[in-house]
Amino acid sequence: MLESRSIEAVAVKQYQPGEIIVREGSPNDVFYAVLQGEVQIYQLDKAIRILSERDVFGLENYYRDLPYSTTAKALTISRIAAYRCDLIEEITFSKPGFIEMMLKSAYLQIEQTTSVAQANIPYSEVINLDLREYNDGEVIIEEGVYGTEIYRLCQTEGGLEVLKKGQRIALITSPGEFFGEMSFILNEPRSATIRSIGKSVVEVIPVHEGDREKLIYENPEVANCIITSLAQRLKQTSLLVVE
Repeated sequence: MLESRSIEAVAVKQYQPGEIIVREGSPNDVFYAVLQGEVQIYQLDKAIRILSERDVFGLENYYRDLPYSTTAKALTISRIAAYRCDLIEEITFSKPGFIEMMLKSAYLQIEQTTSVAQANIPYSEVINLDLREYNDGEVIIEEGVYGTEIYRLCQTEGGLEVLKKGQRIALITSPGEFFGEMSFILNEPRSATIRSIGKSVVEVIPVHEGDREKLIYENPEVANCIITSLAQRLKQTSLLVVE
């Protein structure tokens, strides 16, 4: 059983336009939530995305166990809350509403970063249940089609390639990695096609329309795993921008 610890913000601060919130190389012990305003994220002095109210940033550094890989600067007058990264598990289990906000924010950031990086993406590696087997070249998810199921990779011969407008942008290879959550979180059609390379076995979590909050509240361990997966993907798409 988790030790009870305070999971309130350790600080809430107002930043003026141009003021630095966190710099590349800073310790990874804190992540941030935008309460008001807009924040520009930079990597190696290159702007890679803009965050706004209810966006969350910084968790990818904690999961990588590395110092901050990006710099965050206020674009407008901004109120920013800081939270301790080592409390993410407690937050996952006790504040599912906050976790839902984090999931949506992270996926919007991945989409924004990927759109900036697409010109530079020839290839990259990323990273109730139903078991399904897919053969080589078989499509698991099709771009533009609406669906609410969440998928988790069990095993694969060559990985799952992620295609956007016919171009491979990523490869999912790690057993246990979730995918297909974007439609679930944003309630939008699938943003990419997922296709098996060789034979693959995938678990399917059926989520009915309107059950998003129920899944997060009743299965916080799923939300925690999804956050870990998307932190890795956010790191990969950020790196693509500066390559």
